[in-house]
Amino acid sequence: MADVLLYLWGDRRSTLLQELDFYLTQADRRVLIQFGNFEEEAEQFARDQFDQMGQRAGPDANPGDYADAAYSKGINHYEMLSDLQGQMLLSVAAGLYHHWEKQFHQWLAKELDHSFPREKLTPAVWKQSIEDLFDLLKGLGWDVSAYPFAGVIEECRLVVNVYKHGSGPSFNVLKANYSQHLGGTQAGVSIGYRDHTHLEITRGDVGRFQQALREFWQAVPEQIFWSDKWTVPKWFDKALKKDK
Repeated sequence: MADVLLYLWGDRRSTLLQELDFYLTQADRRVLIQFGNFEEEAEQFARDQFDQMGQRAGPDANPGDYADAAYSKGINHYEMLSDLQGQMLLSVAAGLYHHWEKQFHQWLAKELDHSFPREKLTPAVWKQSIEDLFDLLKGLGWDVSAYPFAGVIEECRLVVNVYKHGSGPSFNVLKANYSQHLGGTQAGVSIGYRDHTHLEITRGDVGRFQQALREFWQAVPEQIFWSDKWTVPKWFDKALKKDK
């Protein structure tokens, strides 16, 4: 068995970081920037609606009769744009997280292939959750949870799970620990009445998530060595003992 169990060489680390940077930069440039100042857009939409209603009503109509209707259409336009922006932010966060998640599984499986039978361990690695893989790394001497970015990655994971699956265990943890993502901007809505439909994040949150994922790759030791004192989780040992 090789002494070096896991190896993250410099060029590979740089590529992993560049991929995360590319994803967010292009999401900003091609998607998020399109929203711009939609408050101004909604106001212009309301003015356009007012003008169109006036043309249909004729010169003898009282503008006050349709001013409120035009204003309401502007408010509705704003709310739809705001909701769409929120969905796009969640989609970008989910894409970032899933890209990093696949990066992590792929790197770990490939490195373990050098020391263990691929047909046994690789399928097992891909089945494990991020929490399970972090436990494996801890048993091998590198404790991810000791770093500040670990909490932000967990926050991101919970947000993405709630975005994908709605109510469930992730929602309950998010509500207890990160309630700011459940309708924090909706005044008058008690936290007790908020559900998965209130999920929201900001562009700043997306930036924090991406930075935490980058910091993970920056913190991975260049080499993790095998030692008889290390411990591995049950799923790892079970996979190695599995018959071909």
